[in-house]
Amino acid sequence: MSFFSRIRKGKEGGAPEKTVPLGGSRVSFSPDIHFSHMLLSSVLFIGWRNMFANRMRSVLTVGGVAIGIGIITLLIALGFGVQGMVIREVTKNNPSDIIDISNKSLDNFALLDKATIGKMQNIDGIKEVEVRASIGGKFVSGESQTDVTLNAISRHFLDLARTDIREETREALFATPRAILVTPKLASLLGYENPEDIIGREIEYSAIVTSDMIASDLKEGEEAIPLDESQNKLNIVGVVKDPTRDDSVYAYVPLEVIRARYGNIAGQFAKARVEDESSIESVRLQIEQTAFVTESIVDTIADINSFFSIVRGILIVFGVIIMSISAMGMLNTLSVSLLQRTKEVGILKALGAKRSDIFKMFIFEAFLISFLGGSLGLLFGYGGAKGINTGVNFLAQKYDVASMNFVQLPSAFVISIVVFIFFLGLITGIFPALRASKIHALEALRYE
Repeated sequence: MSFFSRIRKGKEGGAPEKTVPLGGSRVSFSPDIHFSHMLLSSVLFIGWRNMFANRMRSVLTVGGVAIGIGIITLLIALGFGVQGMVIREVTKNNPSDIIDISNKSLDNFALLDKATIGKMQNIDGIKEVEVRASIGGKFVSGESQTDVTLNAISRHFLDLARTDIREETREALFATPRAILVTPKLASLLGYENPEDIIGREIEYSAIVTSDMIASDLKEGEEAIPLDESQNKLNIVGVVKDPTRDDSVYAYVPLEVIRARYGNIAGQFAKARVEDESSIESVRLQIEQTAFVTESIVDTIADINSFFSIVRGILIVFGVIIMSISAMGMLNTLSVSLLQRTKEVGILKALGAKRSDIFKMFIFEAFLISFLGGSLGLLFGYGGAKGINTGVNFLAQKYDVASMNFVQLPSAFVISIVVFIFFLGLITGIFPALRASKIHALEALRYE
């Protein structure tokens, strides 16, 4: 087997060839043959063979690296996955281009009347503004009566709220005269065991409207809506199912229906849609300057990201500890390998191997260990996270719960792991490789 490049050969009939053991193989050479340097393929081959000369030690070392990388991958995949799942659930009915506006801390000073809404609509970046007024009231149906929260809303408020109410139901609310939507619990309190049976029925209602809820923002020449106290009946056109609370007792009614009976009622809440999500902060600032409070799902997402950033920081600390142990195991394995192969290094140098050849041989072994361990860890870590996800979804399906995906492995993390594997092999292999390359051939051949 030839491991070297030959540069000079003596005359025929010279000294006989000699054979020495090297890297699990036997190499024959003649004293009349001199070598310049080891072939790269030979360096890699010897490094590969030496790694498996002691299989148990190599398996344990690769396994230690794989466990470390696998645990980090598992935790990161679950961490990013849960973070993404939470954000998806939070933003499902709360799009990031919507701003919630309220005067909840300024009830007596600021009203969401027509004039105020008009000013907001003129703010650069706002596409539309819809308003809601929440009023306490009472419903009567036959012999049944109950207290209720009456949500008087403008035409497209439910569109911005992204509710689960079907589009045809929302259309019917504003297409039918004096229409109303009720919750299943409210239908039950009004005497209907099956909530769907209340659709098409007529109920009487009354609301508690105070003077500070009425806005006096009529423009010059504009007349107030004539009040009609006789319009005390509403037509139920649909049932609103609230997925978050089964015991919700409220109703939706067009704002103009309430104003026709009680006057120019101002809203306490509004939703504004921005044209560009990048301008949402500047729009919020301008709205808040009009004495209103704003909220956005962007704030919630920022809080979620901050929380998971702390979690990832903790995981990184654990990961550094785990990988430090793995790195020490690799360093120990390579150091022991050097002691066991000192005579072999001497033989290679006596045959003409350079320091760079010995360095490459040991550094390749370190890279090989870190690559195998890192690849296996990445594979089994991600596979373990997928297995947990599958198990949870199996139980969810068994108990009739919606399935979910909470495993996510960002490409940036995979790239980081690849870079980490490279530096792990470099850092743990460079010290033994330097020591091996500096060993003197004669001292190595005398080493026992």
